[in-house]
Amino acid sequence: MNVGIIGLGRMGLAIAQRILNAGHTVVGFDLSKELMGQLTMMGGDTTDLIEQVAQQARIIWLMVPAGEVVDSVIEQLLPHLKGGDIVVDGGNSNFHDSMRRADLFAARDMFFLDCGTSGGLHGKAVGFCLMVGGDKAAYTKIYPLLEAIAMPEGVGYMGPSGTGHYVKMVHNGIEYALLQAYAEGLHVIKEGTFKDQVLDLDEITRVWNNGSIIRSFILQLLHDIVQKDQELKNISGEVAATGMGKWTVEEAEQRNIPVDLIKRSLEIRDWSQQTGGNYATKLVSMLRNSFGGHEFKKIEK
Repeated sequence: MNVGIIGLGRMGLAIAQRILNAGHTVVGFDLSKELMGQLTMMGGDTTDLIEQVAQQARIIWLMVPAGEVVDSVIEQLLPHLKGGDIVVDGGNSNFHDSMRRADLFAARDMFFLDCGTSGGLHGKAVGFCLMVGGDKAAYTKIYPLLEAIAMPEGVGYMGPSGTGHYVKMVHNGIEYALLQAYAEGLHVIKEGTFKDQVLDLDEITRVWNNGSIIRSFILQLLHDIVQKDQELKNISGEVAATGMGKWTVEEAEQRNIPVDLIKRSLEIRDWSQQTGGNYATKLVSMLRNSFGGHEFKKIEK
C-alpha cells in the first residue's frame, strides 16, 4: 500500500516508520522541512504541497492537532481526492467532529475513518493501540496497514463513525485517574508516617512491578522516574490537560453517568495550574512526559 501521512511529529514519524518497516510506501507532508528530511532518511518520500499527497496516495493518514487544523487539511484535500479514497484521522479529535466529517466524505463516495491512537513514544518500537470507527468495509480494506502500525492484537473495529475517537476519549479519561492514583500513592509513602525513614520509592516501585496486582506499564514508567530522581525539586507541579479528559466528563454528565474519579483528576490538573501543584502532580507531569513526550515545566532556581 502507498500511504500519505500529513503531520510528521513524533507520532506521525513513528507511524511512518512502522508502515515502511512492513514493506509499504509512504509519502509525507509537514510544515517542517526538518521533519520531512527525517522521513526521507527513513526511506519515505515527501511533497511540499498537501494536495500532492492526495494525488499520490489513495489512503491518507492525518496526524495533526485536533480541531480547526483537521478541517483545514480536509478542505485542502477534498478537491483532489477520488471516489473510494480513504482518509484516517489518527489524532485526538472530538467524536462529534468525526461523525460530521464522515458524512462529508460519504456524500462524495469517499471514506473517513476515526482512529483513536494510543502508545505514545513507545509505540514506534512495540506498536500502537488503534481504536477505529467508520465504514466497516474501509476498515477491512486497510487492515493490513493498521496491523503494521499496531502492537499484535492492538487494533480493533469499534463501530460506526465517531466510535473510534469516542473510545479513545474515554481511554484518556481513565488515564487521568490512573496517573493521579499512582502519584498520590507515592506522595503518601513519601510524606506519611515513615517520612523520617525516607522509604525508597525506587525499591518500592520495583517490587510492585513484579507480581503485584497494580503492576502496569504506567508503574514501569513511574519506576524509571523515581529511579533517576525521587525529590523532583526542580520540577513544577503544573499539569496540562488535553481536551479528551474534559470531553469524557462532559459526556458522562450529559448521560447522567457518575465519573467521580476522572472528574476529580481533571479538577486537580486545573488546581495545579493555579497553584503550582504538589509532589503528586509533579509525578503526573513527569509521567506524561515519559509516555507522550509532553513538556513539563522546571522551577527556576
